[in-house]
Amino acid sequence: MHASVDASTSEMQQLDWWALTAAVAGLAHLEGTPPLPCQDAAGAASSPRPMLAVADGAGSSSASDLGARTIVSAMLRLFDTVEAQLAWLLDADAEPDPDTVRQFVAMLMRHAKGTLEDRAAEQRRPVRDLRCTLLLVVAGHSRLLWFKVGDGEIVLERAVEAGDGGSGLMPQLIVLGERGKGEFANQTCFVDDRLALGQVQYGCEAVVALTGIAAMSDGAAEKMVSHDGERVSGRLSHWLDDLRQGKLRQRDLVRCFYSETFSRGTSGDDRSIALLARDLETL
Repeated sequence: MHASVDASTSEMQQLDWWALTAAVAGLAHLEGTPPLPCQDAAGAASSPRPMLAVADGAGSSSASDLGARTIVSAMLRLFDTVEAQLAWLLDADAEPDPDTVRQFVAMLMRHAKGTLEDRAAEQRRPVRDLRCTLLLVVAGHSRLLWFKVGDGEIVLERAVEAGDGGSGLMPQLIVLGERGKGEFANQTCFVDDRLALGQVQYGCEAVVALTGIAAMSDGAAEKMVSHDGERVSGRLSHWLDDLRQGKLRQRDLVRCFYSETFSRGTSGDDRSIALLARDLETL
């Protein structure tokens, strides 16, 4: 049995953020007849600013692995391209106008849809063949912007004062957005030619006391986030802490994803995660 690790995986340290990503084929895909490729993709960067993207290809779409890889690469490239707009939106002290944020999110949606439409045309396929979910986060000096289409989870880690008479700081994990299901059970939204702005969840969050950011596909979230989104596994904070100390490697995530304890009681779906950990000395 061979693990399929996404080509966009990366390990890097720049400025005051560390980034790490991994995407692996789920056991259900590896053990199928024929075996299926990993339909997840994950990417992250810490320069010119912290950013991450995770996409989960629709299981019913024949080339969704291509769609996921394409859209992750394209959206991170877009963030690099619109750096001037991001600086104005995320670095200023004043809160941006809600209409301005909505317009920027609409641009992200159009770019995501257009990226898949162009790739589908190149492949002489319908866009439906490439559809996928999409999670995005990009951070600035004052705030971050998050964007969510479909399922999967975005989690922020903040440093808060220890309770119960304790001293010092402790990590607090917060899930952003609503659960990513559609109108019916077991249905979710995807980036495709029919995606509308009303199906996109998004928002801005202050970066005060922010120590880490994570985005993960639903296959990884099965063991990391409770079904109602109220509880997040403390394992995530351990990963973020190890990452900022230079102790976490991609192989550690892959081994965990394939471990018996992580796999037991799950669907065997593909698993992907993108992590950004902040140097605590910069807070």
